[in-house]
Amino acid sequence: MTRHLTAAAVLAGVLVSVLAGALAGCAAAAPAPPEPGAAPAPGPAATAAARPGAQQYHASELRPGDCIAPLPVDFAVTVVSCSVPHAAEYATSYVVPEQPWPGEETVSLLAREGCAPLMRYVPSRRPGLDVVAIIPAQGDWPRYRTAYCLAVAADGGDLVGRVIL
Repeated sequence: MTRHLTAAAVLAGVLVSVLAGALAGCAAAAPAPPEPGAAPAPGPAATAAARPGAQQYHASELRPGDCIAPLPVDFAVTVVSCSVPHAAEYATSYVVPEQPWPGEETVSLLAREGCAPLMRYVPSRRPGLDVVAIIPAQGDWPRYRTAYCLAVAADGGDLVGRVIL
C-alpha cells in the first residue's frame, strides 16, 4: 500500500485558518502566512480542533504515542485521545538522507523504509498495522528532510487504543 503525505498544503491550511478566524468575528490580528518554503511555526494551531479535547499541533511537536485524527495531509495534525477511534498513532521521526530531490514517491518510500525499523509496536497489536509518513515537500527540500512516522491500520480503518510502546 503506497500512502504518503506532503507539506504542500501548509500555506493553504494557514490561510484557511486565518479566514475562518475572520469569519467567526475574531478580533485578534491574524498571523501573517509563512514565507514560501519556510517551515510552519511550532505551537498549537490558532483554530480549535473539532473534537472535544483535541488539539492541533505541528508534526514536529508530536510525542510517541500521540493519536491523530484525521490522517493529516500536511504538517498540521490533530491529536486526540487514543481511547476514541483515530486514524494514526505517532511513533518517531526519521531524517531522510541528504541528496538531490528524488521525487515524492521516492521520498515516501525512503521515509517508510527508514521508519519501519524504528517503530516500537505493542506486540499484540503489530499484525494488521502499516507505516506511513508525513514527508517534506519538494519546496522544503533539502533544508527540511524530516519524516514523521505514523502507525496506521493496514486495512485503512481506524485504530482504537494504543499501538505504539
